[in-house]
Amino acid sequence: MHIAVLSDPNNFHTQKWVRALQDAGADATVFSFEENRHSEIPAVTLPAPYRFRGRYSYLSYLRGGKVLNAVLQAHRVDLINALNITPFGVWAMRSQFRPLILSALGADILEYPPTGAGSPVLEFRSWSNISGDRRWIARKRHQLMRRYYRRLVAQALRAGDLITGDNQYLIDCMEQWFAVPPAKLKLLRWGVEEKMFAAEAAELTTLRTELGLRAEHRTILSPRGAKAIYQGDIILAAFTKLLADRTLAVQCIMLSSGYAIDPAVKQAAQQLAARDSRFVFVDQALPREKIYTLWNLVDVFISAPIYDGYSAAVAEGRYIGAVPVLNDIPATRELFVHGENGWICDPFTPEQLADDLGKILRDLPRLKEKFARTNRAWILEHSRVKNSARMFLKWSENLLSSPQKPN
Repeated sequence: MHIAVLSDPNNFHTQKWVRALQDAGADATVFSFEENRHSEIPAVTLPAPYRFRGRYSYLSYLRGGKVLNAVLQAHRVDLINALNITPFGVWAMRSQFRPLILSALGADILEYPPTGAGSPVLEFRSWSNISGDRRWIARKRHQLMRRYYRRLVAQALRAGDLITGDNQYLIDCMEQWFAVPPAKLKLLRWGVEEKMFAAEAAELTTLRTELGLRAEHRTILSPRGAKAIYQGDIILAAFTKLLADRTLAVQCIMLSSGYAIDPAVKQAAQQLAARDSRFVFVDQALPREKIYTLWNLVDVFISAPIYDGYSAAVAEGRYIGAVPVLNDIPATRELFVHGENGWICDPFTPEQLADDLGKILRDLPRLKEKFARTNRAWILEHSRVKNSARMFLKWSENLLSSPQKPN
């Protein structure tokens, strides 16, 4: 079976999924307008039918259906798996190639709710609103974009032969917001690669030196990024309050994950790092291998997007045994019970978060041991990417053996 994965070949999630499909016995190739820069996975770069200032754009996906179909036929592809309903699911839909499995992963659905649904702060902290701009023109732009892309997402969902969501909330939203028939929807969480977390003592020492970490300090990690959707401004303010206690043997790390950051938040993070060595701000994307190594040093991690699918970072933190600190959203309530396997910070404000982190640090050994036991067992049962890939291939085989529309 040859699966065409539509996504960015340089994206870590893409690479993890393609490797899992290969390990499960499939041939998998990434097709994209993006050049494959460093990845070792098989990838084909297509010529974009429309470019603006030398770069492909959303219009390239809208006009690129015929180009994609021709390339897929030439590479003898059996089935498409588009990662994210938009833009890759929209591109796949325009190609008219079948069968088509769409994978919803979060923002591709949760950015486009019907009026009155979704996150109550979506207008101010949407994916594209990096700084949390609240001006009238920003709100109007968001409303227009939501309506336009929502129509395209609906069209792509209708075209999919099978649609996976990586948490139950996404499944529910596709059914309730877009009237997707339940028979087309499957829960598929992807998951962790256990072997990637192994680290030698020398690797840990090297990484501590590189980031300026102290072995005797407890470590709190904010791994998701610092843009408005991840509430990086609130997390940074809480770190500032926590570290006001100069005697506290703790170090706080904030990763940008390579995303664009509000200049004011970036400046505040750099200033905090300059005056307090217990705060580390990494404004460039770390190689994923270093992220896996870093998890071995983490005691507590914070994940607080305004909405979420099934977060790889949360899964990794649960697997390694760090204490999860989360905000109160549907994705959190799906997997966590406060005080049982995680800590839910509500309301998610700088004051409350700083206070909660202080409480966790004072009771860290007990909480860490209690949460780790429950979380690791759940991950091993429900969230291993190799098991998800095997399940996906079974569904793919069923689609290929049933009557399909012509390619």
